[in-house]
Amino acid sequence: MGVSGGFGPTLIGGLISAMLYGITTLQTYAYYMHCPEDPSITKLIVATIWTLDTLHVSFMCHVLYYYLITNYGNLASLDYIVWSFPVSLLVNSLVVTIVQFFFAHKIYHLCRRQLRWFLIAPIILFILVDFGFGIGLKICFTTRDLL
Repeated sequence: MGVSGGFGPTLIGGLISAMLYGITTLQTYAYYMHCPEDPSITKLIVATIWTLDTLHVSFMCHVLYYYLITNYGNLASLDYIVWSFPVSLLVNSLVVTIVQFFFAHKIYHLCRRQLRWFLIAPIILFILVDFGFGIGLKICFTTRDLL
């Protein structure tokens, strides 16, 4: 990935991600202010998602700072993947998996008894496959530098 060709879209994506993180923070605050009667497990899931989203945005900011500020003009730095990029992918995979399991749980409770497992089993399988691919991608990025 070259500096001019690849980091422009990466920077724009990082800025959009930071803006969306601001909206997520506002929604989290509004949730805690307006839904105090929700179950504790739901509140814990919201707090976990917000914390993981905070970590994801922090790691992405580190990636952008590392390549665009610290190593500006250093083409040799493009040969290596900074540590925060695969960690960011892992955190993002965790967020997606938690949210998908939450929605699968809601679908389970909304379905008729006869269709619950018939409908939920493939959803859970796809969630686990998606998480496995996320972990595999992180391992690929981590071991790429070791080879």
